Amino acid sequence: MKWQIILKVQGLLLIILSIMMIFPLLFSLYYKGNDTFAISLALIITLAVGLLLAVTCKVKRNIKAKEGFIIVSLGWILASLFGGLPFYIHGSFGSYINCVFEAMSGFTTTGATILTGIENIPKGLLFWRSLTHWLGGMGIILLTIAILPFFGIISGHLYKAEVPGPTKDKISPKIKDTAKILWLIYTGLTVLETILLMFGGMDLYNALCHTFGTLATGGFSTLNSSIAGFDNLYIEIVIIVFMYLAGVNFLLHFYLIKRKFKDFIKDREWRFYTSVLLIAITAITLNLFLNNTDPHFMMKNEISGEFKNNIFMALRAAAFQTVSITTTTGFCTADFNMWPSFSRILLVFMMFFGGSAGSTGGGMKQIRVLIIFKKVLNEIKKMAHPKAIFYVKVGKNHIPQPIVSQVTGFVILFILLFSGVTLFLAFMGYDLITSFSASIATLGNIGPGLARVGAVENYAFFDPLSKVVLAFSMLLGRLEIYSVLLFFYSITERR
Repeated sequence: MKWQIILKVQGLLLIILSIMMIFPLLFSLYYKGNDTFAISLALIITLAVGLLLAVTCKVKRNIKAKEGFIIVSLGWILASLFGGLPFYIHGSFGSYINCVFEAMSGFTTTGATILTGIENIPKGLLFWRSLTHWLGGMGIILLTIAILPFFGIISGHLYKAEVPGPTKDKISPKIKDTAKILWLIYTGLTVLETILLMFGGMDLYNALCHTFGTLATGGFSTLNSSIAGFDNLYIEIVIIVFMYLAGVNFLLHFYLIKRKFKDFIKDREWRFYTSVLLIAITAITLNLFLNNTDPHFMMKNEISGEFKNNIFMALRAAAFQTVSITTTTGFCTADFNMWPSFSRILLVFMMFFGGSAGSTGGGMKQIRVLIIFKKVLNEIKKMAHPKAIFYVKVGKNHIPQPIVSQVTGFVILFILLFSGVTLFLAFMGYDLITSFSASIATLGNIGPGLARVGAVENYAFFDPLSKVVLAFSMLLGRLEIYSVLLFFYSITERR
């Protein structure tokens, strides 16, 4: 294992990160905020370290598998450490742990925040906060992959380490071409949603920030009350559509561009993903309506005007929150912590499902859940017919046993880590529901949970050690667990 090639890629990543800081700097200058110095200094520090690593580490060869996983894990850690510098230098985010927590939450597209007064933060810093979502959504590593060949570095194992899900389908035989196509699709959707949100009354600044949070399935907003603050049905519909699209495998978006509609429709994971959403939306809508619940019971338990039970109101809130939670975006139009128990429990279940493989969504991924369902069904059949041989099939495709075993192992590991973080938070003195929901909300890269981390709450109350554990949980969830564990195994492994 050659650390020179690992550090060189980290240098290139930090150079890209510093270039991206130019955009929040421009917004800071435009709005004449008091965050210009903080962003500028953070940019200079990040660029200097990046150049130092890129120039001093001279290598030209392929990246091996182990090195690829280390590069990805270390890349996200460094991105969070340096990405938190603007927050720390400015001082409005508190301790450096808070700043790294916020940056890690941004890059991993979790959306968990320590901020209690978002609207008091300068616009440049808020733009950077949202931009970390956009960079982390498709993966800053994928952007690095697209430029590595110019430096003589072949980067196939970076793609394998970064793209989430049990399968790693490529659009193009060349990894760098795949990365470029994915970023073009991602950028195209970004431009389209930004334009549509501006038609709904948002200015460019807010449209960009909320587009970043939508397509990255992140959830950072510029308002304390999130999307509810706009109180605009058109904006909610646009965001629902793009949250849904962000939760779809980006390979399918490529099929649509190429007019391969049959390939899109026949995809079993997409069918399962869509069916799960429709069933959950219907169930929650009926639960809210039949329990005469005000679905938009919002910030600090304030209800504006006289509440009248309405199936359309229930559907509007249920659709937004179900899509937001399932795709692991975390935007809110309602305080779902005040909803009936059935709706709250169902939303927690949806946190485990997550988005599709190859999407920007988190969670266990829909295809893994589908494969586990198929495996359980086969086990039941085998008990009834002991001599029969059953295979796990998704559509007409036979899933090889090694893939089924890998998926089973991942789900078990996911549940164990979720349980471990829950127990740790409970040990630190936090109540059961807070511990439980904060654990899945970070490991699943969702953001809001229940109780003290509910839709209208934040993570500021956690002690520093718990914030470190939760930030690590976000990293585990974003990089599919194994990448991070392999990173720590590799650096501690004896020769």
